[in-house]
Amino acid sequence: MNSGILDQQNGADAEDKRSNAHLRVVFETACQITAPFFESGKGWGGKSLTLYARQALREKYPDLTQQDIAFLFSAVQRFHRDSANK
Repeated sequence: MNSGILDQQNGADAEDKRSNAHLRVVFETACQITAPFFESGKGWGGKSLTLYARQALREKYPDLTQQDIAFLFSAVQRFHRDSANK
């Protein structure tokens, strides 16, 4: 039996696939920084402000690569979307 599949079914993953530990460290702060850009009803001319959220991450974490910013932004965006749907 594949214990990885069993662990996933139980809510735990024996093989942690998350490999960007340096992004995990900043994730919570990144969510706080970008929260205003994802608030429902906010926008500019009917357009979302998520572009500014990505820019805020670039400014806060200038040492991160573009790929790291993309990963972090994707995770933050998913976090805010999921939080809004609860």
